[in-house]
Amino acid sequence: GQGTYTQSLRTAATMGATGRGLGGNGETASRDDAFHRNHRRGPFDGGAAAASAATSSPYTQTMAAEGGAGSVSPDGGVRRRPNPLLQIWMSLVKPLSDFGFGRTNIWEGGVGLFLIGGMGVAALTVNWVLGVNFNKTRSYQAFVEFPFACGIQVGTPVRVRGVKVGHVLSVRPSLERVEVLVEMDDEGIVIPRNSLVEANQSGLIAETIIDITPEIPIPSAQWGPLDSGCEGEGLVVCDRGKIIGVPGVSMDELVGICTKLAREMDASSGLAKLFATAETAQDLMKNLEPLLLEAAEIARELRPMLANVQEQGTLDTIELLAGHATKAVTDIRELKRTILTEENQEMLRQSITIMTKTLQHMEKVSGDISSVSGDPATRQNLRHLIQCLSRLVDK
Repeated sequence: GQGTYTQSLRTAATMGATGRGLGGNGETASRDDAFHRNHRRGPFDGGAAAASAATSSPYTQTMAAEGGAGSVSPDGGVRRRPNPLLQIWMSLVKPLSDFGFGRTNIWEGGVGLFLIGGMGVAALTVNWVLGVNFNKTRSYQAFVEFPFACGIQVGTPVRVRGVKVGHVLSVRPSLERVEVLVEMDDEGIVIPRNSLVEANQSGLIAETIIDITPEIPIPSAQWGPLDSGCEGEGLVVCDRGKIIGVPGVSMDELVGICTKLAREMDASSGLAKLFATAETAQDLMKNLEPLLLEAAEIARELRPMLANVQEQGTLDTIELLAGHATKAVTDIRELKRTILTEENQEMLRQSITIMTKTLQHMEKVSGDISSVSGDPATRQNLRHLIQCLSRLVDK
């Protein structure tokens, strides 16, 4: 027995050296491990186990070496229960081993696959964070000019009637204005020239949003922003075109107004005066309450009287006045038709002419008399009378 055990050790050592010389690193290591595990079992049954491990295949050695604890075999040895996961792994590895891929090559391939998979997952994560859309439609850009920035920065959303349709690409301030370059995600979403473009701030953190509200009527454009005929049509903002924007709801402006109001109230004790005015108004309302009640009662009493007066006196007076006015108009028409005839008008003109000539003679006579008497007042009155009669004749 002792000689057989020693001979088995020598044989295993010789086969291990031969395997290392031929380059079978994986298989030789497996046989050496199996031999030493069998050697620890005892001097009497180790020889057979070592010889069996030395002559078995790598698949059999691994199954024997890494299996779970099992039952006792009939010859006194321990029969290990196979591990299901290990069997699956070996069923995957065995075809590669048959084609010459050792354990080192398999591990290197696994590490490579792991790195490639990790890089793919990282790329997908970055694309998801950046919002990359592989089915992206054609976009166009436009410039919006504001008098001041209102908190606009790169990435500020652009909305049309409350729906996000783009974002801000760049902000270029100058001494006169702020030029904002926006990108619209879809060329089908056009910006009419008559649109109201506002920079509004909303929310607790005063987030700035560019709102575009098309005015009514909305123009029906035949050319899109990217078409060649867009500039000639002039109904919508074309690619790289410009439109004027105005400041909208601004939290900065609201804070400024509140600050000014607080300072004015603090400086002139406005809050105390406001409370005093409110108290005075309250007292005045209490004093006026009885008067208002009496006025309401008087109004209720006068309403029937006014209704009777309106129904009787007012209507009768109006009818009487209308009748007199109608009669006066009729009399005037009759007088005009009777007196102002062609013959009477001609006779009146002749009479006025004769009177004018008579007055002229009287003026001459009065001139002679005034030259004698020296009274210019009479001469002035006669001259004024003659001028009035001359105007009447002309008319």
